[in-house]
Amino acid sequence: MSLRSLSRQIENRGNEMARQRRCAVALMHQQKVQGIAQARKIPLPLALGVAFVGGFLLQNFFATPAPRTLLNWYLTYQAFISGTR
Repeated sequence: MSLRSLSRQIENRGNEMARQRRCAVALMHQQKVQGIAQARKIPLPLALGVAFVGGFLLQNFFATPAPRTLLNWYLTYQAFISGTR
């Protein structure tokens, strides 16, 4: 394989990666616009009410012994893992 063909392959792959990156950024922008448009359709009092009820239910769920213990184990594990890096 000559250096010229290798250089051409590297350039082609670089161009392909740039195209994929542009497509991914365009898709993320499109999803962001769609998400904002859909979020504006939800009335604010309804969103606040759902968030309040969801928070209340999660607080009561994590106040029970089993989820609290599992969450504490998970946080301890994460602290141990991040401390060893």
